[in-house]
Amino acid sequence: MEHDRKGCNQTLLDVVQSAFETADDKLFVENGDEKDPSIVSKSDLFIAFAGGLSTEQTLGELCAEWVKRSQSYVNISLGKTLEKFFRDFSAQIGWFISIFNSIHDGIMIADERGIVRFINPAYTKLTGVEAEDIIGQELSAARPSARLPEVIKSGKPLYNVHRKVGDVEYIASMHPIIVQEKVIGGVTIASDITEMQNLNKKLINYRNKVKGLINRVKEQNVARYDFCDILGISPEFQKIMRMAQKLSQSNISVLIRGESGTGKELFAHAIHNASKRAQGPFVVVNCAAIPVNLLESELFGYEAGAFTGANKQGKSGLVEIADEGTIFLDEIGDMNVDLQAKLLRFLQSMQFQRVGGTETVDVNVRVIAATNRDLESMVEKETFREDLYYRLNAAQLKIPPLRERKEDMEILINYFLAKNGNKDCGHYTLAEDTKRILFRYPWPGNIRELENTVNFLTSISNENVIASSNLPEKFFRDRPDRHPREDVNKEKQALIDALELFGKSVKGKKEAAKHLKISLATLYNRLKYYGIK
Repeated sequence: MEHDRKGCNQTLLDVVQSAFETADDKLFVENGDEKDPSIVSKSDLFIAFAGGLSTEQTLGELCAEWVKRSQSYVNISLGKTLEKFFRDFSAQIGWFISIFNSIHDGIMIADERGIVRFINPAYTKLTGVEAEDIIGQELSAARPSARLPEVIKSGKPLYNVHRKVGDVEYIASMHPIIVQEKVIGGVTIASDITEMQNLNKKLINYRNKVKGLINRVKEQNVARYDFCDILGISPEFQKIMRMAQKLSQSNISVLIRGESGTGKELFAHAIHNASKRAQGPFVVVNCAAIPVNLLESELFGYEAGAFTGANKQGKSGLVEIADEGTIFLDEIGDMNVDLQAKLLRFLQSMQFQRVGGTETVDVNVRVIAATNRDLESMVEKETFREDLYYRLNAAQLKIPPLRERKEDMEILINYFLAKNGNKDCGHYTLAEDTKRILFRYPWPGNIRELENTVNFLTSISNENVIASSNLPEKFFRDRPDRHPREDVNKEKQALIDALELFGKSVKGKKEAAKHLKISLATLYNRLKYYGIK
């Protein structure tokens, strides 16, 4: 087959441009010697072009310069010299081209005039531009949006220029090529970020989901009560309130003590809501309600596969959820001794490790604990760690029982009555004898028992004024304030107790007879019989 013929006096640029127009792999270069033709590989020609040879010099001039610098061209013909020139040059820089072609990032090189000298396959893959469509072309004409010409002109690089071609996204950084303080060209390096962008979108989606879950967790871990929700006017109780309000402004641990039902948790809520951590989570841990073998993992969380039945993704503990907020350890006196040691280490450092994990997790939480147990006695019996006791007991609030807050009884009763009133049944009140019975009762269950009692009364009463006959039986038996009279029988004692409860007025006697389930006449007869006035 006849090779495409080019002249030795043509410039390298002319020959390269012509080479793109032929499908032949070889170029026949006329050099004036019919007997010694020069056959040049098209790939060698392109490598020479991309390798930085002057595009304005003729092939003969380029070859002559190369001969002057090398001793390997002595005593060979002009035709062989031209062939060897292109082969040698290709061999010297070809490995650079191989490296460029194997790089995942797209590469485009232009000379000082902005003529594109080289692109690698990755560049074609990213931009869709084929080598034959752009090599040898002026870049500003072939790709008007290209920024490389201005980099070559200014000598200053450009970084992270965002581009998008169809569904493919990439960022391009452009650098001038400087040799001996002279800009001789420029290079564009394009990096595919399509996969990165897709991953970023997924990450944003996951972050939004996590944020939503975090918000749901925070919504479930909020303090619901403030100091205005805690009722009481007795001097001792007001003293406790003032101390709690002061403690809310500090960050020290607080131990709240008191009998069951006195409102210890309300104080914990109020302290958190009045503190600088009010916007953070308020996490309640009932140390008595969670099984001993699960309490550690509930408190500190666990890694995936930490134990049989564990969540495959692991789980954050309550301490971690309480970060930047408050954790309330209710019934702390019921915590297992072994776990007390781990809790102590956490309180000392504010660091912990999840069950089955090795990574140390740092948190910033405030600890409020509560108990109705005698911790001092437990310390003596070594069922509660002494060092943990002092760590928790940095400040102590002791809530008095309801029987020591007689001044607060009426306020609390009225509050619970109003809470149970509605449009249908109106506002409830207590009959005077009902009040007397309630005030005299010792309330071992404290405010919780009082609230339950008022709820019961408003639920069963047919009248807005609640009579004592609606009271449960416990309010009429085993009263600690009753003085037993061993010289009277049970019936006489029952009569006396009924009069004491309901009064000796006609109305009181009617209520007493109703309570004793006898007629009023029978009541008068029995009173006369036993000489009760």
